[in-house]
Amino acid sequence: MTNTINSKNTSNFFRKPRKGNSRAPHSNKSKLTGFQNPWKAPKDLPAEKDQKKVLFLSKRGMTRSPVAREVMRSLVERSEWFGKIEVISAGVTKAYDNCPIDQRMKEFCKGFGYSLQARSSFAGPLILSTADVIITLDHESEEFVRLQQHSISGETYPLGVFMNTGSSPYVRDPYDRDEDLDVDECYEEILSSVEYGCAKLNANLPNSLS
Repeated sequence: MTNTINSKNTSNFFRKPRKGNSRAPHSNKSKLTGFQNPWKAPKDLPAEKDQKKVLFLSKRGMTRSPVAREVMRSLVERSEWFGKIEVISAGVTKAYDNCPIDQRMKEFCKGFGYSLQARSSFAGPLILSTADVIITLDHESEEFVRLQQHSISGETYPLGVFMNTGSSPYVRDPYDRDEDLDVDECYEEILSSVEYGCAKLNANLPNSLS
């Protein structure tokens, strides 16, 4: 299931020019995201075998999928899925297995209450086979799941299907950004896109997990 929208010819909510620092770390009184962080597991979690798993995939598993993991965990914490879903992330390029998470993105997200995991993981057969829902964040991960269908039993979707019409079907790669795009602006776009897409995914979990 692929979003084939050509983002170059349509408006993109997440690429509107900023006025000032709209993503500056917020005070205790402001609630830019509305999410509660950090995620805390309840004491009465169901048995692991009874939990559903949502897996986010990106090319390296060092930036975008860890961000999506933490955003989704924050949303699940505040929903009826609390304690029923495990959210994980991984990369689809084996060369980046067990690499440190992008430190600059880690610090950026920390200002919004998101604590990214320490290391990346490669999406091997075991990770793929135990996921009930797999969300791809870029072209590389979408192609990866197409080639690994023999290891996948759950449903797969690109995050773009949960975005506004006219949005890019993928989340921008911070290592392959335009030269004139400031890195913090790129991170802002990534986090904003992921927050929006995950909110829509969370609302659609009953259909995705049925």
